[in-house]
Amino acid sequence: MSDPKFEVTREGPNSLRIAIAGQIDAALMEVALQQMSTEMEGMAHGDVLMIDEGAEWPTLGAIGVELRHWPQMMAMLHQLDRAALVSHNQFFRNAAALESALIPGYEIRSFNTEASAREWLSTAPEAA
Repeated sequence: MSDPKFEVTREGPNSLRIAIAGQIDAALMEVALQQMSTEMEGMAHGDVLMIDEGAEWPTLGAIGVELRHWPQMMAMLHQLDRAALVSHNQFFRNAAALESALIPGYEIRSFNTEASAREWLSTAPEAA
């Protein structure tokens, strides 16, 4: 089990990088959501590069924090158009594909390398 980590970095006017490792608990989820909200101020039609550095399923407390902040999370999601997930965890990849299919106007793709994810994010989004 790796140490829990949730790092959010703004890489451009409309671009975020999120690195996640370990198991996120309620306290870290509170900090992570606040950090995301701050970093996303002023973003529109953004993209996010999510890097799985050994992430584990979050604790029930962390999921409770997400549910409590659901309106804030949905507002942040509306600022994004695309997400690239770099992960070898098939469960996370499947969850990303399902989320992409369920959220209109939001596309998530999974990649094996950060380079291929960045290449996809650097291309213009496909017309709907």
